[in-house]
Amino acid sequence: MLTRRTFIALSGAALTAPSWQWMDAPTPTLAVVARDAGPISEEVLALVESIVTGAQRLDDRQGSAAAGFVADQFACVAHLLRYAGYDASAGQRLCAALAQLAQTAGFMAYDSACDGEARCWYLTGLRAAHSAGDRAVAASILGLMSNQATTLGKTGDALHLAAAAQEAARDAPSAVRALIAARSGLAYATAGDLAGFQRAREYTLAMLERTERHCDQSPRWANYVTRTELDAIAGRSLVAMVRRVPGRRHRYLLTDAEGLLRDRAYDPTQAHRRSALRHGAWLGLAYTHSGDLDQAVIAGRNALDRLPAVTSLRCVALLRELRDDLAPHAHRDHGVHDLVTDLNRKLPAA
Repeated sequence: MLTRRTFIALSGAALTAPSWQWMDAPTPTLAVVARDAGPISEEVLALVESIVTGAQRLDDRQGSAAAGFVADQFACVAHLLRYAGYDASAGQRLCAALAQLAQTAGFMAYDSACDGEARCWYLTGLRAAHSAGDRAVAASILGLMSNQATTLGKTGDALHLAAAAQEAARDAPSAVRALIAARSGLAYATAGDLAGFQRAREYTLAMLERTERHCDQSPRWANYVTRTELDAIAGRSLVAMVRRVPGRRHRYLLTDAEGLLRDRAYDPTQAHRRSALRHGAWLGLAYTHSGDLDQAVIAGRNALDRLPAVTSLRCVALLRELRDDLAPHAHRDHGVHDLVTDLNRKLPAA
C-alpha cells in the first residue's frame, strides 16, 4: 500500500504519468505459489468475490460509511496474496479482487474529501489491475481519477486521465466503454469543451445501445451502468459547464441537464441512495441557475431528506453550494427561505 504522504500533493505529469506507464508495461505472469498452508479453495475465492460485490453495494447505498470495513477487506486479500498458496488463475482472481476493493476504497476516500488518500488507493488499484490483466477495472479507476481532478479544479490532469481511461477501455465490454465515455464527458465539460462533451455523450449512447442490442457480458462491478446513471453523469457535466465556464450560461444546456438528472434524483429505490442524493443536489443547482426556484426547492428538499442515510462530505458540500446559490432569493420566496433555513440547520458545519 502506497503511503498517503507520497501522493497527497501530486498533480501534472507526476500524477498522470503512472496512468500511461502501466499500459506500456507487459502484464506480469503470475506464477504458481505453493506454501505450507495449502492452496486457496474455490470456496474462499468465491467468498472474496462476494465480499467485493458487497463492498460495492455498501458504497452505492451508504456512501463512505463502510470505508474502514473495505480497507480491512483489502488487507485480508493482500494477506492471502502474500502468504497463501495458489495457482496462476487463483492469483489473478485475487489481484482482480484487490483492484476492485482499492477502487471502492478510493472512491469512499474521495467521497470523504480525503483526496490524498483517494489518490493512494487509486494508484494501488491500478497496480493490482495490471497484475490481474484487468484493463476494464484499470479504465474505471482512471476515469474516477479524472473526475477527482475536475472536482479539484485540475482540468489539465482531468483531460489527461480521461484520455488514459479511454485508451485502457478500448477493448473493454460496451458497458464499461459507455461508463468511461460518460466520465470523460465531465472532464470536457469542465474544460468548457462543449464539442468534446457532445462527442463523449454520443459515444456513451452508442455503447449503451450496443450493450442492450447484443446483450454484451458486463463485469459484475459494472451492473450499475444503466441509462439512468449515465444520463445523470451527463446532466452533472452540463451543470458544471454552466457554473464554471464564463459565457456558458445557456438556457438550453440547463434544460437538457434537468431532463438528464431527474430520473436518478427522484429514484424511489434504495439501491443507489448516494447517487440519488448527489444528482438531486445537482438538479437543484440546475433549477436555481435557470431561475425555476419552485423546482429547485423540490429537488433540494428531496436531496436533503436522503442525507441521514448517506455518509458523503462531497454531497454535503454540494448541498452547501445549493444553499449559497439559493440564499439571495430567500427574502422574496417563502419556499426558498424555508429550505435555506433547513439546510443551515441540518448540514454539518464546514
